[in-house]
Amino acid sequence: MASTAVGDGPSFPARDTRSTTPTQSSLATATAAAPLASHAVAFSHLDQLPNELLVPIAAGLVPSSPSTTRFFLRPDGTWGFRHAQNQWADWLAAHNDLLAFARTSKRMAAVAKPLLFHTLVIRDAAALIKLNRRMHQRPEIRPWIRELTCLVNVAGTVTIHDLELEWARQTGAKPRPPHSRHTVDFTIGLALLKDIVRNAPNLRDFLLAFPDHELPGSEPTLATLDALDPGIRDAMLHYTQLPNPVMLYEIPFISDLGFLCASKISSLRIYCHREQRDGERIDRDFTLSHVFSDCVINNLAAFSNLRTLELCCSSFGSYTFFDHYLPPLPQVEHLRLYGSYLHEPRLVAAVLACRNLQTLLVHFEMSSTDEDRDELPEGKTLNDALYGLAPTLRSLELVNLSDGHYLTRGRERPRKPENHRLACIPELTKLENLTLDYRGIFGTLGILEEDDGERLCQLLPASLRHFTMVCEWGNEKDWKQSYLANLDMMLYGVECLCQTKSPRLSSISLAIHSWPAKSRFHKRFKREVEAARLRCARAGIEFRTFDLFPSYQDEDDMESVEEGSEGGDEVGEEEFEAEEEEEELELEEEDEASEYYFSGDDEPDPEREALRPKTFEEFLERLGEEHGHDMDELFFAFHEDRWDEYL
Repeated sequence: MASTAVGDGPSFPARDTRSTTPTQSSLATATAAAPLASHAVAFSHLDQLPNELLVPIAAGLVPSSPSTTRFFLRPDGTWGFRHAQNQWADWLAAHNDLLAFARTSKRMAAVAKPLLFHTLVIRDAAALIKLNRRMHQRPEIRPWIRELTCLVNVAGTVTIHDLELEWARQTGAKPRPPHSRHTVDFTIGLALLKDIVRNAPNLRDFLLAFPDHELPGSEPTLATLDALDPGIRDAMLHYTQLPNPVMLYEIPFISDLGFLCASKISSLRIYCHREQRDGERIDRDFTLSHVFSDCVINNLAAFSNLRTLELCCSSFGSYTFFDHYLPPLPQVEHLRLYGSYLHEPRLVAAVLACRNLQTLLVHFEMSSTDEDRDELPEGKTLNDALYGLAPTLRSLELVNLSDGHYLTRGRERPRKPENHRLACIPELTKLENLTLDYRGIFGTLGILEEDDGERLCQLLPASLRHFTMVCEWGNEKDWKQSYLANLDMMLYGVECLCQTKSPRLSSISLAIHSWPAKSRFHKRFKREVEAARLRCARAGIEFRTFDLFPSYQDEDDMESVEEGSEGGDEVGEEEFEAEEEEEELELEEEDEASEYYFSGDDEPDPEREALRPKTFEEFLERLGEEHGHDMDELFFAFHEDRWDEYL
């Protein structure tokens, strides 16, 4: 399989037909079943076309690089999970198509040959060594490499052993005796990867994505995860246990990670994998990819050509990022942090440093705390920092995947905490794509008022074209009534967005729980969603719903699901019977859900109600012209029934 992992033009040997999945499923058939000869016949009629047409056809066959995150969204709105071996199989199938195109004729081989090295995937130790040796034997292929993905754990115990044996096999050198493990160079994998990157002058995209599960080999053996080499692990543990941590580059093997700084990489992507040792799953903090991520964060200023940074399951510099400060990073335009453990102070520091950001995506796996507010850089909140991105920011996605929130609520009012929210959203005049959970728009208290749906039009910028609302309001058992009431409000907000001229949206999406469509409310839910879809269609807006975002903390526990397979829970006959018995109560419960906002549990206070201003204008008149408060603050105080705090 190493022969196809690095590409070799039309002189390649016959491709490997070994399985790409442990189950010998249809993925293996898709990537290895059809002979290359049949593809060559299909491409033979293209030989008569001029080069001006052949070049774009061949370019269209270049395989896509694997994605940073393992999650993908199916067309039906459900989430799937792509292990590293599935992404490898997708790349291999596309690469074989391009290889067949190149083998059709000498003329088509000349057209496709540079493209065979455009996007490469290093799948195992053999492929790592073969690519390294080929780049030295054939220097002309070096400038053809544009995208590179490393799926092999270059610091793994098994990989280091395989590299020694493979190097001896490919070079003819005498292998070391098996009992001389103390003489093994533990950095051999890093050295080979470093040599490849440094000798690829046009490399623009680099993905380091060591798999959480060992890629299946040529023999049907039990796959075990390649654990980090003990020598490297001991160095990392020694570093993290020091009372006063030293700089990260003082770890013995870290000098081998600095090769990326000197490259011309414009897109750097790192997936921080998990390890498994002695049958137990351990954390990501002591993996090479995690240290790699921290090293990159600590040296971002050295990446003069970097435009895109993607980190998955990283804490964004937990080893080195102590003072919540980053140097100015005007070159970074796209920052995507999947499954991130950073809190608001670190994110604020990143936003302040990357002042020319066009894309900001953060999926939070950990919530900010009130204490974090004391550590905010320059005292600025995320809301304040985002104001500075108004001239450049075009895409914003902030979603908290756990309980809590990514905004600190502070301790100004211990008994009545402030309802912090991203009030800056309407001021982001260049914003075209927005994805937020409801707290980012309506506040950290998690309370939606009865007029919030109507106010949604005022909380979005006029430039917005694609809006996604993540509706995380509890679970089926505890919060069904409130959840459906909030969902009704959001659907009403969608109706209001269809009627307004600003913003003129192209698409509206709601990320919701899957259970409303399966519960006793399913008839009403489907009816209201269909009504919202029709309203959007009449306004020229695409409307869709899909499942809530999955959690990255649980991604390694998810089973591999092939594309096209049916997802969702099966419903037994007993549940169907219970649902039929409860259908007669549906109308009654619909009324309960719709009246949620009018059935408060607090006892009425006649004296307070008598003093309550009837309108917002009356509220302002009673405050007087020199009230000294922000108008947005007063607006939310009035509608959140906190008017008496100001009168």
